[in-house]
Amino acid sequence: MKYKNVVSTLFALSALLPGIVYAQEENLESQATDTNTRVIMLGTGSPNFRADRAGQAILVVVDKNLYLFDAGPGYMKNLNAFSGEDFMPPDINYDSGSDYSNSTVYGAMNKLFITHLDSDHVLGVDEMLFRPWVMGRDQPVAIVGPHGTQKLVDGLLESYQADIHHRIEGSQPANTTGYKAQVTEIDDLQVVHEDELVTVTAFPVLHGSWQHGEAFGYRIETPDKVVVISGDTRQSESLYDYYRGADILIHEVMSDVGLSRLSQDWQDYMYHAHTSTRQLAEIAEAVNPGLLVMTHPLYFGQSDEQIREEMTGFYDGDFVLAEDLDVYE
Repeated sequence: MKYKNVVSTLFALSALLPGIVYAQEENLESQATDTNTRVIMLGTGSPNFRADRAGQAILVVVDKNLYLFDAGPGYMKNLNAFSGEDFMPPDINYDSGSDYSNSTVYGAMNKLFITHLDSDHVLGVDEMLFRPWVMGRDQPVAIVGPHGTQKLVDGLLESYQADIHHRIEGSQPANTTGYKAQVTEIDDLQVVHEDELVTVTAFPVLHGSWQHGEAFGYRIETPDKVVVISGDTRQSESLYDYYRGADILIHEVMSDVGLSRLSQDWQDYMYHAHTSTRQLAEIAEAVNPGLLVMTHPLYFGQSDEQIREEMTGFYDGDFVLAEDLDVYE
């Protein structure tokens, strides 16, 4: 896994590598107490099949509290890469007898914020509901998302009734609450979560034919960071105020070069739903994030390196193309 320290490492590297900053391997233990806020890319993919990219899932960690944004397919296994890290809740310790309890990382996986209901962003919601429950979580998951989120969750619970009944009514020790969810549906700009450390504000974005209030980005304010997650969205100056002041701006991206090779109808659709490297550079120039993180790459025949090269030609600030297991701090 790769650690990226926004405060020191990135700006030091920018003097040596103007226009682009790549991940730097660092000693994990030496970084464990640098800041209370870390952003972990559990999944950075899109609908494309990529063995190295799980579906969209971004984990914000603040004082061992976990805030998950989107739940695409295959992300949850990546949590294991951080087992035992000082900044994470503890894993199950069978030697000490702390097995299958709510006090582990499984119990801490209890908050999910959904940007929109495209399948590549929610195919892992069932994992969020059931896997931590099986491993000991006994509290319902708090899920925030647009209209339709409750129907999605209800459908999943109905689909998994055989599993639920097998575990609750059989011989396996199991609680009757940890697989459930408390869903809050949102339809406009609003604060959707607030605790003593973190405030999460949802803001509507423009993504294809999703209507106003059906697709969102999130602004996360912690004691030492402002993190903004764009969700899937096209470029719009109406969003710039939500992006400004971000220490870390995580934004979707598509290849400008690859897009130009598509048929006109596909180009029209993509520009209505997504953001090209050229457009993202314009956004970053306007809002000046501490670090621009590109995620959900749409390649259209291009490679990771070619997308980086495109951004290098358009943008002089600090940026990375996210990979699964990246950590930003």
